[in-house]
Amino acid sequence: MYNLVYKSIANTLTLAQVNEILAVSRDFNARHDITGCLIYHQGFFIQYLEGEAEVVLALFEKIKLDKRHRAVNLLSKGNIYSREFNTWSMAYLSNQLPNDAFRYIEQLVDPRIEPVGKSFLPNPTSKRFWLAAKALLHKIGHENFN
Repeated sequence: MYNLVYKSIANTLTLAQVNEILAVSRDFNARHDITGCLIYHQGFFIQYLEGEAEVVLALFEKIKLDKRHRAVNLLSKGNIYSREFNTWSMAYLSNQLPNDAFRYIEQLVDPRIEPVGKSFLPNPTSKRFWLAAKALLHKIGHENFN
């Protein structure tokens, strides 16, 4: 099992376009046994992908060519023992969710925000960050966002 995390800057997108990205991603991922989580906030994407290495890496090559975003920055990649998002073809978090806990994720994703206690916050390449994202999904009722 393999995972990959990247961050990018979205080109101007409407909510309908983001929803289309999610729909296409969820369909593709379900057909290719890829799971993960997409976070979209204030024009920034950060995504965690997991699956077989060759499939995830091939998908990342396609993602890098997508004209709907730019400055695609690979943050981490490597082998993992098990999936974190095994029940989500593509979980999704954004500031549209009605939950104050998103503020924590927001501080980590948006480079314009200077978080309090920055040195103690996990970065998006850490397992702790993605466990926090998963906990937030469970808290808000992930059945609406998977």
